[in-house]
Amino acid sequence: MFYLITILICMAIISLLNVFLFPIARAYQYYEIIFWVTVTTLSAIAIDGLGATIGRKLLPERWFTADKKGFCAGKKESKFYEKIGIKWWKDKVIELGAFTNFRKNKIANPNDIEYIKRYILEANFGVICHVLGVILGLATIFCCPMNLWLTVGLPVTIVNTVLSGLPILILRYNLPKLHTLYKYNLKRQKKAEN
Repeated sequence: MFYLITILICMAIISLLNVFLFPIARAYQYYEIIFWVTVTTLSAIAIDGLGATIGRKLLPERWFTADKKGFCAGKKESKFYEKIGIKWWKDKVIELGAFTNFRKNKIANPNDIEYIKRYILEANFGVICHVLGVILGLATIFCCPMNLWLTVGLPVTIVNTVLSGLPILILRYNLPKLHTLYKYNLKRQKKAEN
């Protein structure tokens, strides 16, 4: 809901600024501005979906397994995220794990090694999918007429970049904890086997 409200508010602000403030947009009727803001926003969503599809379907799974720690935030990075209030806002960010049949909004089975392994895999994939969304999302600028690239395309792209970037921060912040839990479960399992 937070994302939807944020997107709608940003669309309204971009439309109002174009209708009342930017001289270049005066070549358009207000409903045309609203149309182009909507088209550009929907294009950004579609481009994000394309990035997620490329990341999930075309990249090999072996790059994202539980032994890959390059997706984790370091200690300084994690502290920075805490300074910008990640603990407060991370639960407000949309979680799209339903598309891969694996929700990442809570750890449902913390003692199951295979579950944690899969959780890390999905989180690693999530990082790269959102990174691709940010990179490919730059094309959103060009999803409206050329004279609106700066007043419609660019603002929509900035909003998309921020909204696609937040999950990257959250996933990177959560991954070190998942790796710790995974190691703990492995040690516990080895003890039980001995």
